[in-house]
Amino acid sequence: ALWLGSEGPGLTAAVMAQADVLVKVTMAAGFDSLNVATTSGIALHRLFSAQRLRAIGCEH
Repeated sequence: ALWLGSEGPGLTAAVMAQADVLVKVTMAAGFDSLNVATTSGIALHRLFSAQRLRAIGCEH
């Protein structure tokens, strides 16, 4: 499952405690949050790109 927190506060500590992996999308200076649609697009792109690379034998 991919859990996405609300803009600003993110996920609760209870939800994060259940996760296998935690990731954070870094932002440019002056920005303190991204909307969930933008964040989900970034996360899904990275997830599926990594899966494709593993499928062809590239671990980088």
